[in-house]
Order: sequence, then C-alpha cells, then structure tokens
Amino acid sequence: MKLEDLRKLRALADAKYRARQQLFQNLVQRENALRADLTRLEEQSRAANVHSDPDMRSIGADVIWKAWLGKARASLNMKLALVLAEKDQHVRQVRRAYGKVLAADGLLQKIGEDTERRRRAAELERAIEMTLPATKR
Repeated sequence: MKLEDLRKLRALADAKYRARQQLFQNLVQRENALRADLTRLEEQSRAANVHSDPDMRSIGADVIWKAWLGKARASLNMKLALVLAEKDQHVRQVRRAYGKVLAADGLLQKIGEDTERRRRAAELERAIEMTLPATKR
C-alpha cells in the first residue's frame, strides 16, 4: 500500500471516528437531559406530597396529579431506555472506529520506521563505499 493511500485511509478513519464520537456526545446530552427531567419530576412529586392540600384531595385533584405524574415518569423512563439502548450501539461503533484509527496509525508508523531503516542502510552503504580504497571498488 502506498504511503499516500495510507494517509488518506487514516484521514478517512479519523473523520468517521469523529463523526461517530459527535453522535455519541449528542446521545449523552439527551440522556443527561432526560435524567434531569426525571430528577425535576421527582422533586415536584416530593414537594406536592409535603404540601398536600385537603381541598385538592376533596375534588380529586390529587388523584389526577398522581396519574399525570405516573404517566410522565413512565414516558421519561421509556425515552431514557431508548436512548440508553441507542447509546450502547454507538459505544460499539465508536470503539470500532477508534480501532481503525489506531490500526492506520500503526501502519503509518511501521511504514515510517521501515522507510527510515532503509534510508539509514543506504547511507551506511554509501559511507562504506566511500571509505573503501579505489582498487577494491
């Protein structure tokens, strides 16, 4: 494989890795937002229980509130479960993409080392030829 082709492959792998990483970060942000919404909902639930109004109980508002709270909690938990499932898939994709970047880096390093080794060997060969007497050449 040519060095230039390998550099292009490495750039492509890096671009793909960065794109996957950005998608993963978006999922993490969505997860954090859903967790914050759940926390707020729990805080509202605790606050409502502390300040339960007898008038609200008498007209059934507390039952409506608890029903809404249960539906809201279930909805947020379902959304969070979907995000976590999607996040799990993206973790694997990000790891795979990063592995490709590492593999390309390793190949580039190996080619660079091989090129440097050949260059030094050629220099040594030229130096040896120059130090030999003209008759042995």
